[in-house]
Amino acid sequence: MTTWLVAALLGCSPSAEDIAKTITSTNPVVREDGAKIAQNYPEEAVEKALIAALGDPARTVRLNAIESLAEIEATTAGAPLVDRLQNDADPLVRRAAADALGRLKERGAAVALVAYVQTFGPDDREQLAGIWALGSIGAEGLDPEPRQIVLDALVNLRDTTTDRHVRYQVTAALRTFK
Repeated sequence: MTTWLVAALLGCSPSAEDIAKTITSTNPVVREDGAKIAQNYPEEAVEKALIAALGDPARTVRLNAIESLAEIEATTAGAPLVDRLQNDADPLVRRAAADALGRLKERGAAVALVAYVQTFGPDDREQLAGIWALGSIGAEGLDPEPRQIVLDALVNLRDTTTDRHVRYQVTAALRTFK
């Protein structure tokens, strides 16, 4: 039985170091639990362990790590999340990465999010997380070139989609580009 489990049974909270250790366990179920519980531990050791867990072979571990990174507002997670967005084989992980990048308002991810959205057809609702993320990031603070890339992509998508949900999300995202 791990230390943090004993502590939990006794009514004590595990330390951030204990949580970081669970995320690197050889047992995938323990890693899943650790990555999920980590959302309550906004500490450097946990953030580093969660970033490392983005490459875990178990999808649930990666999904829990992404969710926890967004919850703890991990300031160093931008580039690793962009890597998952671009390179993970699992579409659920890519969608979760897009959502987390939007929640973190990661400006450096704007062009990667456009590329992600452009992998879908204009009426494919799977792109909604990417469109939402672009709107969440917004135009403020974006350099002129990425700002124009995002704006052009959103306008093009608005003009080509026939899906009302996609159009609604694109219109909402465009409103952040004043």
